[in-house]
Amino acid sequence: MDALKTMWDTVPPAAPEDLAGARRRLMDGMHARRRVVTAPRMLVAAGVAAVAAITPLIVGTGTPAFAVTKSSDGTIRVTVNELRDPAGLEAELGEAGIKADVTFLAPRMRCDGPRFAGVDGAYDGPAVNSPDELRSTVEKSRTFKATRTLSVKEIAIFPAYIKPDETLVLEFRDNQNAEVPWQLGAFLAQAGAPVKPCTPIEGNK
Repeated sequence: MDALKTMWDTVPPAAPEDLAGARRRLMDGMHARRRVVTAPRMLVAAGVAAVAAITPLIVGTGTPAFAVTKSSDGTIRVTVNELRDPAGLEAELGEAGIKADVTFLAPRMRCDGPRFAGVDGAYDGPAVNSPDELRSTVEKSRTFKATRTLSVKEIAIFPAYIKPDETLVLEFRDNQNAEVPWQLGAFLAQAGAPVKPCTPIEGNK
């Protein structure tokens, strides 16, 4: 919670040009909070999450870069071991019924934006007056409900929250941390709306 509070302290009061960045930081913080609850450090240390302890994420480990599995209830689980072959991950998600745009980013980089028209206020909504209002907007969004972090290398995707022809935009950033290898920004783009290619720029907005 201290990390989340610190993040909120950095959100500008109502600067439109920084709003998408504030939402991204808030989403990252919420996903990080989920990660702490579902994958405690104690379990990671015990090897339950199968983290390659001292091997940097972007270096080959001999294991598949990613895996996509679909459960009987329709939930899709994505395991990301290495940040490589985003097009391959997009293709596998497509086979599982998810239209996706996947980007892997180097440390301290982000995608310049806006890249697309979001389905709700989680990405490009109107200006808000306070961090609490921003938090409420994000938590109520379908974007926030469509994905969930399961462990340090796994996310779950819930197709029930994704309407036909909407694009799930996934931006993974190398975290240079063996225990928490990457950070994820996950958003929904409007049905039929184009998603611009990611132009990586330095910064955490």
